[in-house]
Amino acid sequence: MKILEIHIYGFGKLVDFHLTDLGALQVIYGENEAGKSTLMAFIQAVLFGFPSRQQAGHRYEPKTSVAYGGQLVLETEKGGIVTVERVRGKAAGEVTVTFANGKAGGEEALADVLNGLNKPMFQSIYSFNLLGLQEIRKLKGDDISRYLFAAGTVGTDALLSAEQELQKEMDALFKPNGRKPVLNAMLHDLRAREKELNGLKAQNGRYGELKVRQMDLQEKRKKIETELEELRRSLQQNEHLLKMWPHYVERKQTARKLAEMGPVRFPADGIRRLDQLMHERRASAGRLSAVQQQKKELIQKLEGIRPNPLFDEYGVQIQQLLDDWPQFRQWQGETERLEYERESLDGQITHLAAMLNLTEEEAAETPELDLSMAAKEKLRSLVQAYETGSTSRQAYLSQLNELEESIKSVEQQCARLEKDLVSEEAFRALAEKRQQQGKKAGLEADLERDRMQLRRLKQLAGATGKPPFLVFIMAVLFLFAGVWSLVSGQYAFLAVSILALIFSGFYAAGSRNRNPFKKEILEMEREIEEKEKVLQNWKEDGASLIEYEQQKQLRENWKQLILQLEKDEQRARHIRNRLNHMETENRRLLEEIDAFKQTLKLNDRFQPGQLMDAFGLLSDLSQKVVQRARVEEKLERLKSLQSGFARWMEKLWSLLQAGWPLTQEGILELKKALSEHQENKILYQEWKKKLTEMEEQEQLFEMETASIDKEMKKLFSLADAADEEAFRNASLLHETYESLRSKLALMDLQLKAEDLEMLDAVKDEATLKQKHFHLEEKISEMEKALDGISKESAEIGFEIKRLEEGGTFTEKLHQYYSALSDFREEAEEWARLSVAKSLLAKMMERLRETRFPQVLKKAESYMNYLTDGAYRSLHLMEDGQFYVKRRDGMLFSANELSQATAEQLYIALRFSLAEALGQEFPSPIVIDDGFVNFDYNRTEKMARLLKKLSETRQVLLFTCQKHMLHFFENGQVKKLESSPSVGKHYSLE
Repeated sequence: MKILEIHIYGFGKLVDFHLTDLGALQVIYGENEAGKSTLMAFIQAVLFGFPSRQQAGHRYEPKTSVAYGGQLVLETEKGGIVTVERVRGKAAGEVTVTFANGKAGGEEALADVLNGLNKPMFQSIYSFNLLGLQEIRKLKGDDISRYLFAAGTVGTDALLSAEQELQKEMDALFKPNGRKPVLNAMLHDLRAREKELNGLKAQNGRYGELKVRQMDLQEKRKKIETELEELRRSLQQNEHLLKMWPHYVERKQTARKLAEMGPVRFPADGIRRLDQLMHERRASAGRLSAVQQQKKELIQKLEGIRPNPLFDEYGVQIQQLLDDWPQFRQWQGETERLEYERESLDGQITHLAAMLNLTEEEAAETPELDLSMAAKEKLRSLVQAYETGSTSRQAYLSQLNELEESIKSVEQQCARLEKDLVSEEAFRALAEKRQQQGKKAGLEADLERDRMQLRRLKQLAGATGKPPFLVFIMAVLFLFAGVWSLVSGQYAFLAVSILALIFSGFYAAGSRNRNPFKKEILEMEREIEEKEKVLQNWKEDGASLIEYEQQKQLRENWKQLILQLEKDEQRARHIRNRLNHMETENRRLLEEIDAFKQTLKLNDRFQPGQLMDAFGLLSDLSQKVVQRARVEEKLERLKSLQSGFARWMEKLWSLLQAGWPLTQEGILELKKALSEHQENKILYQEWKKKLTEMEEQEQLFEMETASIDKEMKKLFSLADAADEEAFRNASLLHETYESLRSKLALMDLQLKAEDLEMLDAVKDEATLKQKHFHLEEKISEMEKALDGISKESAEIGFEIKRLEEGGTFTEKLHQYYSALSDFREEAEEWARLSVAKSLLAKMMERLRETRFPQVLKKAESYMNYLTDGAYRSLHLMEDGQFYVKRRDGMLFSANELSQATAEQLYIALRFSLAEALGQEFPSPIVIDDGFVNFDYNRTEKMARLLKKLSETRQVLLFTCQKHMLHFFENGQVKKLESSPSVGKHYSLE
């Protein structure tokens, strides 16, 4: 079903509003207050009726016009163009449905057009807006899965909400382990009341005895009542037999008369059959006469019709020509198309040859060139290698320039440093001065050590008279001093320590009376005195030391620059060698490229960067040349076929002795002549066949007359009659016999088989009367006994009642049964809710197993397309959880998706459900701003999906988002103005 046109007489703010030329995909754009929601409500109101004043829906009654309603022009499959008009009337409005053939109808006709689609189904499946999508944002956890499942089965969560509401009501009535629900509390109260009631019964012993006696009397009364019922039944049966006795006597008399008459032979319904046969014989004779007259007239007509024998002789050739004529016309059309294609190819070939600077002959030879993928790849490799080499050469040249600049800068720095450097002789002099300064420090250190050693020698000399043990201690001290000198690098002191150790050894070996340190002390004092004189005469030169340090630093800097210079020059030499090698490689590549250009017959003006484009143009040119050759070949073949057909056509005209032209006019003449021939031939064959049928009818009617005569004789023989009069007399006798049989049958109906059996066993009527008297006496005795039991039961019942009404027992008993009655009512309500929930669950399960897999499969393809393959498949688990599988195989529950992705999943399910129900309910899909949360890419995908859906059903998209419009063609967009829409007429923009 498709909406072609909308005409609003008055609905909300829209008055005398026209919207025409609605397409399969129609985008209706308007700013806020432009009337989009009003227009959507109008479509639903016309199709399903105006909301009543008691309903929640807005009626959109116009405030500026008395007219209310409008019409929709629909295009349907079974009804064609249908106009649906709804205006003010009863609550839902008066609707008129007008069909293309002029037929009109009301609500029943509209329901037939909509194929049973109602408003809730339309809103839940084929119409959704931003509010429906926002419901997803409000849901949490499992509710999203349930909501999406409902969207994919029935389009709405009404059934799921109903199931939840039923469970809520059931839980309010009863829970297995609950205490607060109504039934749980009532059951607890009943148990308490029963316990209390049993306690009161145990306290009243007399009550129990009376109850037992009462039960015994009830059993006895029941037994007597059963026997009494049986006696009354026997009495009633006996009365019935007395009533049937006169009929029984009459039946016996009738049966005796029938036996005396004996059986009478006569066919069933014989008189009527005889009359019918005589009537049929007269009719058959009349038909036979009529057929014979028609046969004579038809033979005369056949003599005037003879088919043309030439058309029969050459019928195969004629039919072949007519069958091949469309092929001939197709050849002519194909020839014209190929000639046009040849002209187009000539123009393209000329254009491509001009772009490649090729002559016509060179262009014709392009198919012979090697334009294979291997050649193309080889050319691409050469061009790429050449361009890569050129790029690398430029990079190396840039590096070389940078190095040369660096070398120049380093040379300038070296020149500046060389100006500040002193001569080698001056630097050696400064170095010697620096070395002398180092010697002074060493001499001062030696002087200090000598003084310390002198003090030790004097101490040793003073202790010469002591035992040799002191000598040993001194030797150890000198040993430690030597080790310290060795560690600290004081080699002069080390030498002194060694000498002291030697001296200590000699001293220990000498005489006790000789002082071995005296001479050494004198020498040590002399050396110390000389060193002190040298230090006193030493001259300090601080300026020379500073200059030495500066020159030393300058020389160090100069050496670093020289090393940098050598390094840069080595890199520059390497780059120059590399550039020379690249120049050689580029020359080689250019030679190969030039050879390739010669192979492709391209001139030298083509640069390497243009060769790939030129190769592509050559490939196109080669294809065009080959294609043109094929077109030429097809043209030659078609022209040959046309010439052959024309010769065949001319020959056939000659055989048929016709002077028709060899054109379409001749074919028409042939068809006309052939048609006349076929009509005459068919008419001749029909009349010939009709003649055969008449002959068969003539023979049939003759046989029919003979058969009727035979049937009449057979009928007479059944009644043992020779003629019609004897047959009718036998009929009267048979009627008397049948009357007696009917009377006997009627009596058999009045007297049942069991009645007859019992009456046959009775001698006479007096026996039945005597049995009736005995039965009445027996019944009277048992009724008296029953009255005595009833009296005693009443007395016991009164006593029990007195006991029950005597105190708390009666009140508690009444309260118990009252509570039990209330409990049963609530239990019945719980059972009713449970059955309803079970039926609802079964229906949802059936939808899950039948409809939802189909919807899910289609929704997967929609979801995959909308998300660019980010989400591949949809899964509904046994526990009802809804999962989406991402491209990497990871599963996400519905509540883990982003808001926009969840909305896209919801829309995919709604679209899939609408498609699944498409054959049953071919309704348009109506969308109101459903994609506001989509990014640009997925909005574009949704626009393409809507175009795809519009191929099978109409899609109406209402939006106030202006950026949505550039996703659709101008012809698919209608714009609504935000000013009051009075007398507006819209068409496609």
